[in-house]
Amino acid sequence: MTHVKNELVDLAGWPELDETQLVTVLPSYAKARALIWSSVTLTSGLAFAVPLAAIEMWGDTHVPGALWLIVGGLWLVSTGWWALEEWRGWPLRGYLVRDRDVVYRRGWWSRTTTAVPFARIQHSEIQQGPLGRWLGYCTLKLYTAGASGANLEIPGLSMATAKNIRQMLEDLNHD
Repeated sequence: MTHVKNELVDLAGWPELDETQLVTVLPSYAKARALIWSSVTLTSGLAFAVPLAAIEMWGDTHVPGALWLIVGGLWLVSTGWWALEEWRGWPLRGYLVRDRDVVYRRGWWSRTTTAVPFARIQHSEIQQGPLGRWLGYCTLKLYTAGASGANLEIPGLSMATAKNIRQMLEDLNHD
């Protein structure tokens, strides 16, 4: 029987992520997120309020005030929490291209930092929907071996920046 060693790794000498070096994404992406938040907030508010108001006005019964408070309270808390996450989380969004990997950080309440080593990247994709075309931003998606979807998505890049990062990754894979 062969014994396999599994030694501890000393992490003290490993490079740290200097969060002050993160590059912020385009402000136009913040506008897009604000437009999406506004649209969802308005639509969901109307989806809850219109039926209750219709029952109140044309129905045979009176809608209890408690139902208005519960539905309105849930709507207010959920949309308010989302707004807080966007407002507080926006300054924390950023990406970094280092010697060996690409890093993206997002989130305030639930912060996520994803790093993908260059050696693991199989292919990349640049995506730009109608809102992105209108506001001038795109999303760079990086796919790694063995994954079913993109392992890293960096939204809010200019097309030129996304193409430059993509070209750099392609050049590294051909060396």
